[in-house]
Amino acid sequence: MAAGRVSSGCNLRCIYCQNWEISQYASSGSPVSPRELARAIDEARRRGCRNQNWVGGDPVPNIPFWFSVLIHERESTPVFFNTNGYYSTEASELLRGVVDIYKIDFKYGNNACAERLSDAPRYWETLTRNLRSAKADAELIVRMLVLPGHLDCCLRPILGFIARDLGTMTRVNLMDQYAPSWRAGECPELRRRISGSEWRRALQMAEEAGLRNVIT
Repeated sequence: MAAGRVSSGCNLRCIYCQNWEISQYASSGSPVSPRELARAIDEARRRGCRNQNWVGGDPVPNIPFWFSVLIHERESTPVFFNTNGYYSTEASELLRGVVDIYKIDFKYGNNACAERLSDAPRYWETLTRNLRSAKADAELIVRMLVLPGHLDCCLRPILGFIARDLGTMTRVNLMDQYAPSWRAGECPELRRRISGSEWRRALQMAEEAGLRNVIT
């Protein structure tokens, strides 16, 4: 069980975002002060919660707010940083020593797909840099939502990088629950769910990459 509140806003513009109402419209939701949120996290910790899950949207646009929450916390609740991984070296330095567990979504195996689908230039360089840093600094879980039509261009390079650079025992969460959302209709290959054969192939690709700690 994790303590925390959803924070709205995101620094990516994924056209298929399933949480677009909170990721793309940061004004949604109810305001809460850092002191109030810290009090709620402390109370949850005393009831047995194991961590505070900084999420969104994405927590990256709200790092200053989350740090102000930490100032008021009294129970030393571990920080679970639930992120798309697309952040600067400055943000990485700020998070070092603060985050206990990173859960990073690795979406694309190349920059062309990242720019076309999420408006994210230099995506590959940014994600691989931040994944290496997260692996060195804290616990790491890498999550991949398998996109229809993107197994060879995206999933295969991602799996290869994880096995080669992060290690075959890296915890990997492979997901098959993609469903067209928001503006997915603008991209022909994203207008459908993944097929059974694509999912079986994705699992086979993870096995061929040598990954030994995959959950689905």
